[in-house]
Amino acid sequence: MITLGITGNIGSGKSTVLKILSKKSVKAFDLDKIAKDLYISDNFIYSQILENFPDVLSSNNQIDTKKLGQMVFNDHEKLKTLQEIIWPKVEKEIINKIEKGTSKIIAFEGAVIIEANWHKLFDHIWIINSNQELSKEIVLKNRNLSENDFEKILNHQYKINEMIDILNKDNIEHSVINNDSSLNELNNLINKEIRNLMFH
Repeated sequence: MITLGITGNIGSGKSTVLKILSKKSVKAFDLDKIAKDLYISDNFIYSQILENFPDVLSSNNQIDTKKLGQMVFNDHEKLKTLQEIIWPKVEKEIINKIEKGTSKIIAFEGAVIIEANWHKLFDHIWIINSNQELSKEIVLKNRNLSENDFEKILNHQYKINEMIDILNKDNIEHSVINNDSSLNELNNLINKEIRNLMFH
C-alpha cells in the first residue's frame, strides 16, 4: 500500500484533488473533517477545548469550530494551544487508518501536514499549487471568508518553496501539482502522478 499526503495553501484545490482520487478507488480522507469529528467524539479533546477556550460552545453544547477558528487565527499562542490538543489525536487517527488500510493507495488531505510534521508518516507528498489571486477568488466566493481572513490563514501557512525545502531535508518524495487550468487538466495531472506512484 502506498501512503499519500496532499497539502498546499488555502484555496489551491486540495479538496478537489481528494474528490477526484476517491472516484479512482483510492481510499481518501480529509484531515480537517477528522479533526472536526474528534471535537464531537473525543471527550478528552472536548474537555481540553472547553478548559482553554470556554467561549466556543454553541447553543446545543457543541464546539463552534467557526468561532474557535476566528479566536485562534488572531492569536498565535491560542493557535499553538489548540494544535497541541488536536494534532496528536489526528496523528493517531492517520496511523490507525494506515494500519487498517487495504487499498493500493491511501490518501490524506490537509493544509497543515508539513507544519504538524505528519509528512514523515507518508511515502509521498503532493503539494497542490495554484495562483494566489485565483485561490483568493475561489475562497472568497465559496467559503464565507473575508479577504482579511484569507490573508491571515495564508500567513499561518508555509510557502510552497518552504514546504519543498522541508521535504527535501527530510528525504520525503514529493511532487508539485499545478492547479491553474481546467478540472480536466487537473484530472490528467493526477492520473499521471498516480501512474508514477504505482510504477515508481
